[in-house]
Amino acid sequence: MLFVKVAILSLLRLQQVTVNDVELTVAMIQTEKRTFRGNIRVRAANQFQRTYNGALEITSKNNELQLVLTTTEEDLVAAIVSAESPPAAGSAAQKAQAILARSWIRASKGRHGQFDLCDTTHCQHFKEPTPAGSKAAKETKGLLLAWQEKVFAPAYSASCGGRTKTAASIGWNDEIEYPYFEVNCPICQRDEPYWTRRISEAEAAEIRANPNKEATRLHIGRRSGWAALPSNNYELASLQIKGRGHGHGLGYCQRGGAGMAKQGASPADILRHYFPGTNIIGSR
Repeated sequence: MLFVKVAILSLLRLQQVTVNDVELTVAMIQTEKRTFRGNIRVRAANQFQRTYNGALEITSKNNELQLVLTTTEEDLVAAIVSAESPPAAGSAAQKAQAILARSWIRASKGRHGQFDLCDTTHCQHFKEPTPAGSKAAKETKGLLLAWQEKVFAPAYSASCGGRTKTAASIGWNDEIEYPYFEVNCPICQRDEPYWTRRISEAEAAEIRANPNKEATRLHIGRRSGWAALPSNNYELASLQIKGRGHGHGLGYCQRGGAGMAKQGASPADILRHYFPGTNIIGSR
């Protein structure tokens, strides 16, 4: 059984948290590390509540609580599938997502040094596993996506807008692990609506200096909200942007994969389409 260490809730910059009805503060943790095991109920910021499975270690750093969850790889795969899959995504799409999530976890171990991953957009968003997410993880257990027999950390986003991107086109240097190809996405070409945004002079100048790049999208999104510049698939005219898609647009298109599954595609069919030249391999 493989285990993964994940930093959770770091974006909340917690000073106080309640775990299994035990209230903890930075002052308390500075003198004593706390560990909880099993089914762990976490309540934070007076509104956020979630249940985790594993071992939760709570320490303090820079006057903030640091929560690190140790959980099994398969529990984390189920949690990622549950968070990342579009509503009503079919079984084949959820299984494809499970293989991608497991591959990403396996290829990204140790990304943060003291722990493997975080639960922000920097690494992996996840939530409490749904029955469908758990089923997808169980039925693909041990399956990984590989390029030239080497497992890599595959990228995925909500919708590509009609055609996926290359890593170079969005300013990423991810082609060392896998040479991301542009792939037509008939589902998004047919169904994905256009979006428009009115932006400021400063944002327009930033986009013109570095257009259709992920760094630009992230910078504007972190400042103005993720809806401010939904994707890297757009055109700018004066202070008006028109585009399609949501997310970076690299690799797997979750909307497209869900559409392929509805048309009868298998998980392998879906992954071969969005990651040409790859193979699904097994691991123990």
